[in-house]
Amino acid sequence: MKVSAVIVTYNRREFIRRAIDSILHQTVPVDEIVVVDDGSTDGTAEAVTEWFGSVAKVVRQDNGGVGAARWRGVREASGDWIAFLDSDDEWMPDRTRLLRDAAGKVPGDVAWIFGDMQVVTDAGSATTLFGEHGLTVKESPEVFPDPLSVQFPFQFGLLQGSFIRREVLLELECFGERLRSDDDLLAGFQVACRYRFAAIPDIVGKYFRTSDLSASSVVTNGVYGVDHFRSRMLAFELVVQSGRRTPWNMRYASEVRGLCKVLATRGSVPKGLALQQFRYGGYSIKGLGFLFAAMMGRRGILAWDAVGEFRRNRRSQPQG
Repeated sequence: MKVSAVIVTYNRREFIRRAIDSILHQTVPVDEIVVVDDGSTDGTAEAVTEWFGSVAKVVRQDNGGVGAARWRGVREASGDWIAFLDSDDEWMPDRTRLLRDAAGKVPGDVAWIFGDMQVVTDAGSATTLFGEHGLTVKESPEVFPDPLSVQFPFQFGLLQGSFIRREVLLELECFGERLRSDDDLLAGFQVACRYRFAAIPDIVGKYFRTSDLSASSVVTNGVYGVDHFRSRMLAFELVVQSGRRTPWNMRYASEVRGLCKVLATRGSVPKGLALQQFRYGGYSIKGLGFLFAAMMGRRGILAWDAVGEFRRNRRSQPQG
């Protein structure tokens, strides 16, 4: 069993050394380290070569976003299992051993194995993702009968806490959409619609939410930007097409409306996009009302959104 550690990075010179050091200090080593530099301008790639030499394979490309960088990393790697690490996070020392042991125990149709992540904020590290979002793993490894249960409403299998079969990522062309954010969410759904997931209860990494990382890809590209909604449209569409129509068709419709509103704030909405909310039968009074507003063009969508925001603010105000 060969394991490839894959780090994608963009202007993370100040943090990537910490990440790679955590890989090198594993109790059971990985077989290779692949670093994909997505067009950094701060000398990240040069620094990695200077610090680690041939220990890390550095691949450079023009800036194409995190999705394109991860797709490149999967193709450059040669392991049976891909172990991603964000360049500003860390692995726990026993991560590779724990996930490698689990990989040797799961059935062949399990393509994604994940562990818990310790959440690190400016105030310290008092919580974990499993604890925050209520996941209990009773055995190691635990195989989930329904893979979608760990994808929505929260995606527990963060890439930096997971082992993923490389052949599956290639087969499904995960990260092939070249999304600049939320590519991990789509990849999770792509795999979950075809394969099973498993988890171990152990904490396998540190997930940093500190203020010095404010220039993350999500923030840079907009927490609710175009790719936020595109990724969810594609993900929920896959679930519908796999035979689970409801409630995923309604969720798909909601993401179409979200994409319309984002595009309206940027000046243009493709003609007919609002109609796509009904593509899988996701009819609702809200959807029909939104379609009527969209028929009036960009101004109609912005007016709809303004009314919705006004109502939300009214509901959030304390009643006197």
